[in-house]
Amino acid sequence: MKVHETVGLGCSATHSGDVVTLTDSTGARAVIRVAEGNNVARFQVHVLGSDDLVDVLVPPDEANGGYSYGNPILFPFPNRVKGGTYTFGGVKHQLDVNETTRGNHIHGLVNRRPWRVDGVGVDQSHGAWQVSTFDLRADADIQRQYPFGAVISITTSLEGGHLTQRTVVTNHGAGAMPMGYGIHPWFPVTMGSSPRGATQVCVPGASVWELDNLVPTGKRLPVQGNDLDLRSWPEIATRELDHVYTDVERRADGWTEAGVIYPDTGLRLLVEASPEFREWVIFAPPFRPVVCLEPYSGTTNAVNLHFEGIDAGLVILEPGQVWDATVRFSLAPH
Repeated sequence: MKVHETVGLGCSATHSGDVVTLTDSTGARAVIRVAEGNNVARFQVHVLGSDDLVDVLVPPDEANGGYSYGNPILFPFPNRVKGGTYTFGGVKHQLDVNETTRGNHIHGLVNRRPWRVDGVGVDQSHGAWQVSTFDLRADADIQRQYPFGAVISITTSLEGGHLTQRTVVTNHGAGAMPMGYGIHPWFPVTMGSSPRGATQVCVPGASVWELDNLVPTGKRLPVQGNDLDLRSWPEIATRELDHVYTDVERRADGWTEAGVIYPDTGLRLLVEASPEFREWVIFAPPFRPVVCLEPYSGTTNAVNLHFEGIDAGLVILEPGQVWDATVRFSLAPH
């Protein structure tokens, strides 16, 4: 097995087989399973002076395969496409219906396929880094469902205990293409001894999309004054959360933030998303000890809602056009 390793500045980047491992000067560690959708299967940090590594992301095990661990990539459409069908440029397309209980397509086409590693390295600006690419034009099964010229490249970097992913999508086709992008990071809902209900969450949306069978109807509902308002770090309590938030509140730099506070540890998980993201999904089911905070470029089923005259955040790239966005993760004392 060929192993490529770069070491320097207290960091290392190692590519061995289908796995890339990054470490930074703080001892933080990220493991990327390139053959499984370029998934960051583990992200671990040192906190509060401890020598032990803490899992920020839920790691894989026999019980959570597929896209139910780490940080799956959702492209070319995040979440659900109703019925798996969409029409673009007057042509109707059919995605595989892989959510059979609801009759929808879910979570895109690249999260279980092998990506290509373009490079690993260490430098002053990024710490330890890796670049992987997936060319959707080269996969006949994908072209059957999504016949467009999309190439997606992700740079994953680890520096100062922060994990950063920059995503660049380029349209190499001859015509326009519709797209959406999201991630589905899985975090533990508890750390330490506090129960699930005591965990605090924050999602910066002033509205949620009304859902029918977990697909937006096109109507937005304000969260002010009701149990879905998560802007002020409420406890999860008895909430069962599987909602799409919009009308997000932004920082001065245009970025948005969502997070989790683990009350008896003094730690806060923060997910930061660049201005290209306009929706957030939170998934915190009662049947599994996880919470997912998912930034999206647009809402669920945007590829259909857009052509119903609804501002759903669908991205349409013209030939040669690029979509470029960044997400950053951290776990630190608050």
